[in-house]
Amino acid sequence: KVPYTITVLPGKNSSLTEPETSVIEDLSEWPKAGTRFKVQEPVVDIRIMAPVDYAGNVMDLISRKRGTDLVSKPMDEDTWLFTARMPWAEVVTSFHDDLKNTTSGFGSLDTSPVKDGLQEADLSKVDIMLNGDIVQPLAFVSHKTVAQGQARQVCAKLKEVLPRQQFVTIIQAKADGKIIASERIQAYRKDVLTTGGSKAVGGGDITRKKKLLEKQKRGKKRQQASGTVTLSQAAFNSVISRGNS
Repeated sequence: KVPYTITVLPGKNSSLTEPETSVIEDLSEWPKAGTRFKVQEPVVDIRIMAPVDYAGNVMDLISRKRGTDLVSKPMDEDTWLFTARMPWAEVVTSFHDDLKNTTSGFGSLDTSPVKDGLQEADLSKVDIMLNGDIVQPLAFVSHKTVAQGQARQVCAKLKEVLPRQQFVTIIQAKADGKIIASERIQAYRKDVLTTGGSKAVGGGDITRKKKLLEKQKRGKKRQQASGTVTLSQAAFNSVISRGNS
């Protein structure tokens, strides 16, 4: 977990008369939408050693992961050293795997703490909802500039890995009180107009057929309202790997 330093500011939706600061790791404690607050996130210094052939890939990765103060220098004719400062949240979210992938396994990573290692950042908490219910373990924090893109990634991946149900599964991502991404998994379709094979119910009676279809529709709505979706490890991996390109 990543410790975020939250400073809640006095405002219309707050009874505070002066700023109040706390450190949170559980995202369920993140301030509600409409609250005025500032966020500080922990940062670390990183050192990466990689073959010179992958220099462009490494610098692009550091940039995508919000790295700053990037310095690169050759160690010898084959190897370069890259140093930068990076949010700890970006390091712990699959950065090591991304580095290995982008350097064909040849890149190495070291991190070191930074004195007074906090920086203010424009972050949003993104909640993932299944059929309107927030799934707390799938929540994540993202920089506002990439929150919608990452939310769309997560929703699309969840659509791939979540099992299909007898009811429609609506996947939504919400940040700062707004829906920023959405996907839908269609329900299994059962043909209620046949019985025991291919024999049609009601023959050519269109009225009876319409009643059967309406009954099926109402039943699926009830299932959707009360149904639950089982989350697999792949569902959690879709959040962990959200920054991958």
